[in-house]
Amino acid sequence: MLFFGSPKIDLQITIFLLVVSFIISFVVLAAAKRKFLAVVVFSVLGNLSFLLNIGSRMFTVYHIKWLGYFSLLIWPILNIFLIYYYLKSKNEKS
Repeated sequence: MLFFGSPKIDLQITIFLLVVSFIISFVVLAAAKRKFLAVVVFSVLGNLSFLLNIGSRMFTVYHIKWLGYFSLLIWPILNIFLIYYYLKSKNEKS
């Protein structure tokens, strides 16, 4: 129950934040011309949009508890690997 206590509003906020994450990653893609960096940015921001709502009833009401567990336990580990791989590949090119 992070934002308003309503699962519908929490879902709308989460979807809005996902769209903002997509737009930001698209801007990064257009500005930096690096596809992998845009994927990393979208993954991190997308994960944050779900983590902001992790205490919400949205996951229970809409039967997406698995997404809550995934965004809390697995997605951050994937983001760490993505960031590590990006930094490693960036250093190899330099």
